[in-house]
Amino acid sequence: MIPGDVLPHMVEVEHPGSRTDRYGNDVVDWSVSTRVKVEAWLQQNTSGEDTDQRDAQIGEWLMICNPVTADGDPLTVYGADRVHWGQLQFEVQGPPGPAYTPAELHHYEIRLTSVEG
Repeated sequence: MIPGDVLPHMVEVEHPGSRTDRYGNDVVDWSVSTRVKVEAWLQQNTSGEDTDQRDAQIGEWLMICNPVTADGDPLTVYGADRVHWGQLQFEVQGPPGPAYTPAELHHYEIRLTSVEG
């Protein structure tokens, strides 16, 4: 695991809930989501603008974190999750990348995207 003093950012990983729609299908429901606090390192890798049909700011970020929550519980992150850091909200892009030592899971590398506008 990565020492806590190297992970200076406290973020929240949000998992969506689910509900059944009128056709009997399970659908994502963010109104009943759950959040867990995670110590992490966040850095912006790239940024850009989408000015084709709107004025959007797009950022690609990297989050590095231990495989446990701030409470010491095992951390699970999925591609449908969101990450909150201060006033910023990110979407997880794909599954987290596990990084191993020869003996065990060491940390996760998680790609994030933020879009404003």
